[in-house]
Amino acid sequence: MKEYLKVQLPKMFLLLFSVALLLLLVWLDGYRNWFVIGYGLLLLLLLSVGFFTMDYVANRSFYHYLKTGRAGRGNGYLVKRVKQRLDADHLRVQKQLADIEANHQTHIKFMNIWVHQMKTPVSVLELMAESEQIDAYDLLAETDRLKSGLATALNFVRLEDFKEDFLIESASLLTIVKQSIGEQKRNFIRHEIYPKIKDESDFQITTDKKWLQILLYQIVSNAIKYSYPKGTVTFALEEATRSLTITDTGRGISAADLPRVFRPFYTGDNGRQMGEATGMGLYLVSLISQKLAIDVSITSEVNQGTTIQLIFLKE
Repeated sequence: MKEYLKVQLPKMFLLLFSVALLLLLVWLDGYRNWFVIGYGLLLLLLLSVGFFTMDYVANRSFYHYLKTGRAGRGNGYLVKRVKQRLDADHLRVQKQLADIEANHQTHIKFMNIWVHQMKTPVSVLELMAESEQIDAYDLLAETDRLKSGLATALNFVRLEDFKEDFLIESASLLTIVKQSIGEQKRNFIRHEIYPKIKDESDFQITTDKKWLQILLYQIVSNAIKYSYPKGTVTFALEEATRSLTITDTGRGISAADLPRVFRPFYTGDNGRQMGEATGMGLYLVSLISQKLAIDVSITSEVNQGTTIQLIFLKE
């Protein structure tokens, strides 16, 4: 009741002031029938008490909520509005908690897969050390696998704080592509895959260069991993459509796997055959492309190769 009086007190004072003003006007006009005036005041009092009583009963839960922080049941307008708001907040919080839990489970699953994958190069390095016959080429191959795995894990974690690690600037797409190829030079040589830039055309894009290179690293790594020896990875830039198309001549992806390649942990037939896939490469591509506002599409044919096209926003 106290909370109700605190809220409604201004209305009550306004009502009393209005009645007093009305009586003053009647008095100044010369009307002196006190019986009629008293009867009118009595009716007004009864109506006011009835109105405020029904309003309090209908919205009692709302005022109880103001006092205790817990909303009860009621049919009043304020009660319904508070309940709608609380229900909406509850659903939003539940969704946030579900997203956090899903994120947590994704992290746990990824770390389990990642740790398992990292055991292989560590074991190979250990065997090389025990055999006392360390080949520099093989050593670099295993360290590259470790670095690639560490980079994937680190980038996956960094995506959680993407806004804190984000710098938009104008850049040459051709320059970024060449840097991405150079970054995987040893990987190309090791797998006997030849990178090819078609026409050497170029155009400016507005993006975060570091995150775009991370995106390209995942695409190029997959192109190399699933290509046959002596194959090629072709990069085609087209200014008219503001697109970058990356085409390999590898194993390709089956029609059944193609719609699911951007899902987390989905490795498909190729990943199961190779035994080295975490299913996170193209998932990272999907996440980063959303952050950078890049449209990504993929087409593929088994034993013919895969084509991934990136379309950049117009400046």
